[in-house]
Parts: sequence; structure tokens; C-alpha cells
Amino acid sequence: MRILLILSSLFIFIGHSNAPPPPPQYIQFKPESTKGVLYRPDPDIYPNPNVGVVVMHRDSNFLSHIATRELSDRGIIVLAMNPRCDNNEARCAPWENNALDVKQGVQYLKNNTDIESVVLFGHSGGGPTMSFYQAVAEQGVEYCQQPQKLIKCPDALSDLPAADGLILWDAHPGNGINEVRSIDPSVINDNEIIENNAPVKIDASLDLFNPDNGYNPNGESHYSHEFKDRYFRAQSTRLNGLIDIALTKLHEIESGNHRYPDDDVFIVPRGTGSRLFVNDLSVENSSDGPVKLLKNDGTIEDCCKVESVRIHGQSSESRKTFNSGTLYLSLKSFLSVRAVRSSHAIDEIDWCSTNNSAPCAVQKITVPLLVVTMGGHYFIRDGEIIYNLATMADKDYIVIEGATHGGTPCTNCMPAGQQYDGRFDNAVDNNFNYIADWITQRY
Repeated sequence: MRILLILSSLFIFIGHSNAPPPPPQYIQFKPESTKGVLYRPDPDIYPNPNVGVVVMHRDSNFLSHIATRELSDRGIIVLAMNPRCDNNEARCAPWENNALDVKQGVQYLKNNTDIESVVLFGHSGGGPTMSFYQAVAEQGVEYCQQPQKLIKCPDALSDLPAADGLILWDAHPGNGINEVRSIDPSVINDNEIIENNAPVKIDASLDLFNPDNGYNPNGESHYSHEFKDRYFRAQSTRLNGLIDIALTKLHEIESGNHRYPDDDVFIVPRGTGSRLFVNDLSVENSSDGPVKLLKNDGTIEDCCKVESVRIHGQSSESRKTFNSGTLYLSLKSFLSVRAVRSSHAIDEIDWCSTNNSAPCAVQKITVPLLVVTMGGHYFIRDGEIIYNLATMADKDYIVIEGATHGGTPCTNCMPAGQQYDGRFDNAVDNNFNYIADWITQRY
């Protein structure tokens, strides 16, 4: 009888602990394009969660982001949100207003749950979004209205409630920074294109996909140091020229001398799809100094430079197309999302010329910061830069071995001719166990 009672209790416990967690709760914010889904942990396992996380991108659908299930499974409430420019970057005019959406998420967690702390989670383009929000929340609108900013934030961003922590999860440094590294610098007639819809003219000596410049259509490309330097400087020159064109048109609008009183379309052919370091792994492929590497076996190596395990990619035709290579934005969305001043696309960037810049924002944030980058992607060096520029006392940086940009194992990151052998299978668990431990230790 005693054995039966023990077994009966065990079966009840197992059934109880395996019960599904509460279903996700849809939440409508304002405007209607801003929406959220709340994920709560299983109350039988985590009856009193004390931390809530807000997850949001600048324009992508994050309502079922991997962090929603992984963090809620570890006892953390997660509010996943889509911003007002949901799946439409052209509606980010200006992008700075996305902070009003983050504000609603922070307020919702503080007012509708029993949590004690709110942590912002910025993945990819969510990194600049969340770091910008926190910088303005701590410093006020003076931070985002400085004279050097290409677009100034509105006064409506006053009095944002600050979060208690920030996680930048394979966050890129900023959309304008990504843009200057992605734009095709061989285009030489932007004024004619924008004013007269002229055909694109190119300088073949700056064509990333010209074999004479080092392009290899059948494998990894190897460009000379001279070409790379000239290419990165030409990328800056082209984007600076486009910024000048857009600012001139915006001034016409503000002075009442433009065809529209509010905004206008801004189309940039070959505006993306020309990242040299995708083809050539000698650029942006490792940390500059020793950083922590969370290995697949769960151990942490903290001694050495970390190199990405990513493989080269190539695409010579997509940059020429309307769907994949063309920026189709408005003047204001271009200037607030895709613009940054620079003189060299990799090494000489004016981080604070735009509000869309994690390296600028982290210099004005005081709450704890965790920077996580993926060892199967190309943001390792950018994550290191963000971490090094951050000025808060409590900051941490770690690379997850073999993880893709989305956090899953990089099954394609294998030497040529080898099949994937499971060497990165623990990437997801290692990643989110580390994050959950980081949160638990602080809140």
C-alpha cells in the first residue's frame, strides 16, 4: 500500500508539472499596428515570477520570437511586441517614435503583473531600438535632440519609464551602420536617379562582384587590402551623398517649398546586398581582443580572440533587383533609420550622428547590460565594440559557440565537404540558461 501511495503521488506530480503553461495573451496597443503577446511561465513551477522582459524589433514580427518560449520556460514573463511600423520600414517616420511603443510595453508589465523588474531584450534591429529607449528614459529628450542628430526626436518622448536592465542579443550596432556596410558604392549617379529616374551607372572598379576586383563566384572571395579600403570609403561617400540629398529635400518641406508638406518617397537602387564581409571572411569575422566564449559543452573559455564559424556567402544578382536590393522609404524614414555619417564603413563611423545607434546609446545607460552575440554570425566584433563603449558598472559580454543569428545551431557552419556532426546542438539551451542565470543574479 505504501509503495502504491508513493507511485500514485509520483504520477500526480509528473502530470501536474507537465501541464501546459497559460496560453499566450494577445494585447492591443495604440496605434492599431502596435500589438503584443504576453507569455507567462507555468504557475505550478514558477508561481511568483518577479521579472518581465519586453522583446521588440524596429519593424519585424516578434510575437513568437524564440525568447518568448525559452525565457518563459525559465520562469520569466515575456511581452513580445510588434511596433507601429510593423513589417513596413517606410512607416518608421520617424523611427524614434517606436520608443512610444516600448513605453506601452514597459507600462503594461509594471501595471498588469506582479513583477518587480523590467528588462529590455533587443535582438538584431531591436538592439538599437531598446538601447535608444533606455538612453532617452535615463537622459531625457536632450539625448536625442542634439545638434549632430540627422533626425531629432519629438518632445513626446519625454518622461519614458526606465527599464531595470538591457539585453542586446546578437544586436547590430544600428540600421544606418548596417546600411553603410551594405550599400553598393559602385553607383555613381544618385542625383540623376532620384531627380530624373535615370538608369543606374556604375564604376566597375568598385564593383564587389567583378572578378577583376577579387570576386570568386565559386567560393570565398579574397579582395586586396587596397580594394577593401577604397570600397569601404566609397560606401561612406555614397551614403553621405544620399543623406545630403534627403536633408535638402527635408529642408524644402520644412520651408514650404516642396511638392508635399509632410514627407516624400525616397528610393535607392542597389541600396543593400553589397556587404563585402559576407563574401570575404577576412573582414568582421572575429573579436579584436579576448572575449568569453560559451562552448557547446557548457564551459566558458575566457582567454582568447573569438572567431566566427560562419561560412562565406555570395549573391551578385539580388542587389540589382527591386525586391531585394532597393530601399523604398520616405525621406524621414531614410534619415531616421538608414542614415549615419562616416568616412569608412567599418572603422570610421560617427556613432552619435544618428539616434539609431547602440554604440552611442550604451554610453548614456546606467542599468546592467548583457551583450550576447552568436558565433555563427558576423556581429561578434560589433558586440565587442558595443560592450567596450558601454559605461555602466555592471556589464557582461559573451559569444555563443556555433549559434546562428536566430540563436539556433548553425548546421551549415562546417568545413567544406563535411556533414554537420552535432557540434553546436546545445546552442539554444546554453544561450538561454546563461541569460536566465544573468537575470536571476540581478533581479
